[in-house]
Amino acid sequence: MAKSLQKIKQEIEKLEQQATEFFTELNELYKRYLEALNVSVKKQLILAVYEICTKIYPEEFLQLSYSQREKLQETIRELCKPLESKLLAYISFPQPTPTATITEQILTQLSLINNKEFQLQNQVEDDSLAQIENPEDLVLWCKRVEQGIRIIIQDLSQDVNRELQKNNIIASQLPPQLLEMALQAEEGGMSSGNSPNIINILIETSQKEDNENEDENEEDDENQESEITKISAIHLRLSDIEFADPQLSIQRQQIRQKLEIVKKMRKAYQKLQRENAQAEAEAAWRSSWHE
Repeated sequence: MAKSLQKIKQEIEKLEQQATEFFTELNELYKRYLEALNVSVKKQLILAVYEICTKIYPEEFLQLSYSQREKLQETIRELCKPLESKLLAYISFPQPTPTATITEQILTQLSLINNKEFQLQNQVEDDSLAQIENPEDLVLWCKRVEQGIRIIIQDLSQDVNRELQKNNIIASQLPPQLLEMALQAEEGGMSSGNSPNIINILIETSQKEDNENEDENEEDDENQESEITKISAIHLRLSDIEFADPQLSIQRQQIRQKLEIVKKMRKAYQKLQRENAQAEAEAAWRSSWHE
């Protein structure tokens, strides 16, 4: 027997209430997780840089003067300082405005995150948050937080690699764009080597011998030699970071369990929305039908 329109609306309201409650719970879970993640990222980043400088490229590091080494270490610490505020910015968003709904705000911010243009100054300064009022918005909010986390640690990896390149520890001839592409291509994967949070990139370079007949393609091809160079760089990965921190891993598991429930809520909500539209259409048909 088909549900009545009133029954469907009651079930929709119940799911919307659950979404609001879940938002409060998830917001608190994410806050604790991000605070712990901030500590773990800083600790493991320093360990990864230490590995690069002392185990992988010790000769290059020793070429630096004492003051240069000191400055490099201080720069890396400075890069880590705003990490916590950046992470926590993703669980907050501005209060809704008359011209934009909560859904529209989150979708806009998701597009900005993908373009790395998310403006942290948009975060709310106090603890007040715009309310999530349905499972659809809740899923979008969770997606924004998850994407934001990955973008931030990826950007931190790139910033540190640029500093290592400036100091000629990582090969400076490696184009920064190529390094960024390598990090993005491996995003979400497990560690590719024995060292956590470090990526090994194989670069093929061609060397061409001097030749008087350089205009002849065949002779050019014959005189080209390929050389494979391995370059190691920083690549912070959530999988590595969480694996090395049992408490952080437990917090992540709690979030995953909540996210699974949120997905089911969204699916049920979408089904009820469809049933509601059909029931309203049937009622509208009957109201205008005359024998």
